[in-house]
Amino acid sequence: MKKVYLKEKSEFLERNKAFDTEIFTEELVKDLPVPIKKYLRVCGYMNTPVPVNANVYWTESWLKMSPEKEWGKLYTSQFNSVKPIGRLAYMKFSSMPVAARDLYRDGYGEMNGKLLNLIKVVFDNSKETAQSALITTFCEFMFIPGYLLLDNVKWELINQSSVHGTLFDNGIEVSGIFFFNQEGLFTHFETNDRYYSTGKNTYKKVKFSAFVDSYKKQGNIKICEKVKIVWHLPEGDYEYYKGIVDSIEFNVNE
Repeated sequence: MKKVYLKEKSEFLERNKAFDTEIFTEELVKDLPVPIKKYLRVCGYMNTPVPVNANVYWTESWLKMSPEKEWGKLYTSQFNSVKPIGRLAYMKFSSMPVAARDLYRDGYGEMNGKLLNLIKVVFDNSKETAQSALITTFCEFMFIPGYLLLDNVKWELINQSSVHGTLFDNGIEVSGIFFFNQEGLFTHFETNDRYYSTGKNTYKKVKFSAFVDSYKKQGNIKICEKVKIVWHLPEGDYEYYKGIVDSIEFNVNE
């Protein structure tokens, strides 16, 4: 799984080279909704390079495979591509020899997990997985703010603390709402466009949220730190992922 992750990452990096790096300026962000512009200013992104990609380093991360199961500690490596839009994550459980790789690229999504790097535990590349993988990327738009300037995202101001976004990519359309606090920091994202697996090859759309509980300073900017992911099931909320971001490295070459 790790070799697959590294190979796909190198392919993204090669494609990233086709795009020049811009600088966040007032002119560049003038068409963004007011809450997003405020977020970029509050976090210190103005007059810094616009990310075309990023490595996300996690201090710790945890996954709960179902509402009834216990938390499993993960080692996580993550790479996000802005141009072209894409996301890769390599996850390995610390308590068992299971590793997985999640992918979104060019309208294709895949979840692939193996035991001892040999035995298939899970494999899903359905259209529902592709849409869900794009949603995962969408909820990280404030982590890697280069995404905010993409031509294939449409922003609609709801009020001074929330913005509705619609993202189109390779025939897939998803939407959600980004929420901000009085300080201007992004607090959470919610959508009804993500699919929840109810069994083998069966899915249903369930309300899904991503929360940022804290921020940290990284040089002169603020980055998201403590995060959690929640499914809002009919029987109650199911928090299935939580983690702490150590650092985010923008515009990487490796």
